[in-house]
Amino acid sequence: MDVKENIAPLKNSTSSEDVVVRIQDLYKSFGDNRVLNGFNMVLHKGENLVVMGKSGSGKSVMIKCLVGLMAPDSGLVEVLGEDIASLDQVDLDELRSDIGFLFQGSALYDSMTVRENLEFPMRRHRKKFEGISDTLPLVQEALENVGLAHTMDLMPEELSGGMKRRVALARAIILKPKLILYDEPTSGLDPITAKEIIGL
Repeated sequence: MDVKENIAPLKNSTSSEDVVVRIQDLYKSFGDNRVLNGFNMVLHKGENLVVMGKSGSGKSVMIKCLVGLMAPDSGLVEVLGEDIASLDQVDLDELRSDIGFLFQGSALYDSMTVRENLEFPMRRHRKKFEGISDTLPLVQEALENVGLAHTMDLMPEELSGGMKRRVALARAIILKPKLILYDEPTSGLDPITAKEIIGL
């Protein structure tokens, strides 16, 4: 986003507990290419917010800064009340267990079955599932929510593009996150499949 961007909150609220994401004066450059130039955004609980821009304008960079995968040059990024820059790796991993992320291109592990792909974040954030010995019901529930319960034992190569995107969405929601981020969730899909993904 090569111009200064400001996205106003969609409703009036002064409660800090109501704010899920707060970004203030976010700057990020790669060499001489400044992709985020004073970006501002506030997202409240219960809101859906779409950030639009042409390819290469900084949308994915902003998301990476949001989840701590990339450090901004300057600016404030708060997620679920936590200042991302102040968190160590342990606290950052714990925060990420409350964030679902649907990657551009699905990003499924080719060597894992659908079930194993969904179980992967559960193993990574094991603390969140203490006391749960059998993950199968959770996997089944997540796949049923996206209409793909029958694909559990399939490999990603056996899925269509739209099915891969649905599995990726199931993986994003299996942690029952407080916040879900979508990076171009319908990119590369035909209009009918894109409409189905949006409907989910």
